[in-house]
Amino acid sequence: MGGYRGTCMATTYEKIDVTAKLAAYMRQFTDIPFADDVAEYVQANAAFDAMLRKTGLKPEQFTWYAPIFEARYKSIAAVLRKSGIRQAIELASGLSLRGLAMTRDPALTYIETDMPAITAEKTALVADIRRKRELAPTENYRIVSADATDPAQLAAVADGLEVGPVAIINEGLMQYLTRAELRSVAAIVHDVLDRFGGIWITPDFSFVSQETDVSEQQKAVRRAVSGEIDRDMYECAFADEAALQAFFDETGFQADVRNQVDEAGRVVSVTRLNLPSDTLERLRPKLRLWVLHSTTALRGMNAPAVRPSA
Repeated sequence: MGGYRGTCMATTYEKIDVTAKLAAYMRQFTDIPFADDVAEYVQANAAFDAMLRKTGLKPEQFTWYAPIFEARYKSIAAVLRKSGIRQAIELASGLSLRGLAMTRDPALTYIETDMPAITAEKTALVADIRRKRELAPTENYRIVSADATDPAQLAAVADGLEVGPVAIINEGLMQYLTRAELRSVAAIVHDVLDRFGGIWITPDFSFVSQETDVSEQQKAVRRAVSGEIDRDMYECAFADEAALQAFFDETGFQADVRNQVDEAGRVVSVTRLNLPSDTLERLRPKLRLWVLHSTTALRGMNAPAVRPSA
């Protein structure tokens, strides 16, 4: 696939777990549902303190990321609600628990998928939250073990859906994928959308400029995180917009690009962390959200009706 650089080597679950705990730490400063429960359960504060000791960085060098995590989470939820689609599959859902929060609406079915180790951890976490908050289990929220790069596994998950459109969601997945894996995920999502109709929602496409056009503070944080997971988070980034469009053309998608800040609504972490008032405006150009449609499904929708033979 053109438009990439680097070797794009795979990353293990143990290394991904480091960034999952960092995300959990940041979400504590938001009003995202269950964020405090997740941070407590995974001991996010201890993991964050350990990273500070190891890297010599200061908390404020990391915490400005909190609005990014908040805007990303909220914008995805907002686009799903606006779409009117009533069933969703989240790939590599980690510990965000968006499905648990959104299925308080009984009309929405939400299936969170991830690798077996993360799924087991999440299942225990959700059980703990239900006990503490006295939340009864519901049929419209499911946690399923499935590899996002395995066509058979995702097809099996989709078999549990009703006839009608589905939203496929992923947040924070693509930076861990090899080139071949990214192609595979796109093909799998395309097949599901051709089968059911619907959309693919993701903020995960990145560009080389996001690594080069940043402050020294950002570079220091990225070096620290890359050291923890043993890889450059942007090594599989697209060279530019043209390279990303070529990927869409190759894999059969039409993209509608939204802005996370516009979609997210109120982002409370800016105030809670006493960040500069213009933080979101400075971040806005880089906080994009892609809503993707299968081009073959769109052609089918727009095809003229065929009159039956007399």
